[in-house]
Amino acid sequence: MNKNMIKKLVFTGLFFIIFWLLQTYTPLGHYFSLEYIQEKSVYFKSLVEQNYNMAVLLYLSVFIATIAFSLPTSIILSLLGGYIFGIWFGALYATIAVTIGVSIAYISYRLFFSDMLHQLYAERAQTFEQTMKESGVSYLLMLHFSTVIPYFVINGVAALSRVPFLTVVWTTAVGFIPQGFVYAFAGKELASIKSVSDIFSTEVTIAFILLILLACIPILLKKYQKKIEL
Repeated sequence: MNKNMIKKLVFTGLFFIIFWLLQTYTPLGHYFSLEYIQEKSVYFKSLVEQNYNMAVLLYLSVFIATIAFSLPTSIILSLLGGYIFGIWFGALYATIAVTIGVSIAYISYRLFFSDMLHQLYAERAQTFEQTMKESGVSYLLMLHFSTVIPYFVINGVAALSRVPFLTVVWTTAVGFIPQGFVYAFAGKELASIKSVSDIFSTEVTIAFILLILLACIPILLKKYQKKIEL
């Protein structure tokens, strides 16, 4: 392990420690909590009524910044977007923000962490990269549809396998659209939500499972095709 790699590992470790400290011991976590947006919902709504364009710009800026820094804000901010902008525009703005935020994070991963990841996983990197070249789109969509995989994990996977930038962009957008509509729709009844888990009804969970299975079909077909060829 060379000195540059050790420096990158130390930097990465410090980044996540600082992030954890900020989330735990500062008001940052509170500002992106369900309780906070419910408490300030009337205020946020009034901002939209006073200056719609400025409210959209502010919403997108905050959303993009938090996603770019891999903060877990997509659900909370999408709920807020659904409440203050309505279902259609709430889902649209959330999708735009997530797509831009993930794209920025991916570029950062490629610039600062790609080499480090390849050195750490040198033995698996080649196999993994080949697999992603063959079924990368399906894998990325599957990760997005799962709704539980953090964006920094998805970006790490994409950076390790050197997925093309445009592929990351469009799979992020397509992968988030179903989530965006679910969260925006739930946001219309923001005051009645007691916890984030309330959003995931049996029907919604089944719908996401079906989307994951749909994303898996090309992977399974390719594996089946290889077996036939053998």
